[in-house]
Amino acid sequence: MNPTVTLALGRELMALAFTGPGAQHLLDSAKQRNYTAAAIGAVEVAAGLALAFGWQVRWLALAAAAFLLADAFIAHGFWAATPQELRNQLLHFFKNVALAGGFVLLATVPQSG
Repeated sequence: MNPTVTLALGRELMALAFTGPGAQHLLDSAKQRNYTAAAIGAVEVAAGLALAFGWQVRWLALAAAAFLLADAFIAHGFWAATPQELRNQLLHFFKNVALAGGFVLLATVPQSG
């Protein structure tokens, strides 16, 4: 497969980590008239779209990695979870850490076309 196509496909798939949940966050927050949370959702969507379209990939990928690591430790503290929440918190914690690693790798790859 063409490396340029493969890179673009991978970048677009990783961007879905922000566009999908960000859109849901934006819509849910706007319905509740929580405009600060809606603005955060809008930033997530914008960052995902920028990554998908290849705009400022290196910096956005590093910012996404930092965001995901912070979110893992702030929002998914499995070490303090109840037994009922433990599995879900572990899943989201390690998903965020793994995605952060992928975004760090993406930041190191020269972007073309």
